[in-house]
Amino acid sequence: MPRNRITITSKDREAMLDLIRKHQIQVYDHGIRYSKSTGHSVDAVAEPADITKLKAAGYDVEQHEDVDEYGKARQQEVGRGDRYKQSGPR
Repeated sequence: MPRNRITITSKDREAMLDLIRKHQIQVYDHGIRYSKSTGHSVDAVAEPADITKLKAAGYDVEQHEDVDEYGKARQQEVGRGDRYKQSGPR
């Protein structure tokens, strides 16, 4: 099942605390942000079913990339083998 990085926003601070207490959402530990215009927001990782539940509970949820696909793509950037191993005598 895909997992997406999401941004969750709510005007209610207690509702944001319920993300962990009640909804058991895996919230990034970077802390909660606040803006007068949008309210409180936090980043997290969630599956589609959790995203649906959060939206039904009144949270604004912005979906970003699938973290598993993104991670696999980033792994392709990692080199192979031992780059410090010498190929022959110097």
